[in-house]
Amino acid sequence: MDKQENAVLTVVGINDVGILAKTALCVAEAKGNVVQVSQIVMDKFFTMNMLIDITELEGSLKELEDALKESLPGIEVHLMHENIFNSMHRI
Repeated sequence: MDKQENAVLTVVGINDVGILAKTALCVAEAKGNVVQVSQIVMDKFFTMNMLIDITELEGSLKELEDALKESLPGIEVHLMHENIFNSMHRI
């Protein structure tokens, strides 16, 4: 079995109905799998961090990020491979 590859997704914006659902749908359509989710709504602000298994992802991370941005207009979306995320946060 190949090693699982993950990506870290961050979504930030004004809270609205369906942000989590739209995000999960985009990930599923690209054959990604949501492993973990952390979200919080503070007043009108929505923030979410999601760990995604991208081992069997169809297309590139850039294509998934673009699809997420299209699905979530007006919301900040950042998607990066876990290797980059880990390198950025290594002391």
